[in-house]
Amino acid sequence: MRTPVLDLNLLQTLLAVADTGPVTAAAERLAYTQSTVSMQLHRLESALGVTLHEKSGRGIRFTNEGERLLGY
Repeated sequence: MRTPVLDLNLLQTLLAVADTGPVTAAAERLAYTQSTVSMQLHRLESALGVTLHEKSGRGIRFTNEGERLLGY
């Protein structure tokens, strides 16, 4: 099985969400819209074939796979 080549912008978005908490704050930091941040998170999940986050109220909670990726 080939290791996927990941877009650095997608990883940057993941880190911004982890650092700021809500998607809104990450969008402001990156100068993106909320929908762009959400779309990029979904694109990263599709590229990896795993779920990295779950909605939790107005914010998100990272799954075990998401936490593992953030560790890298």
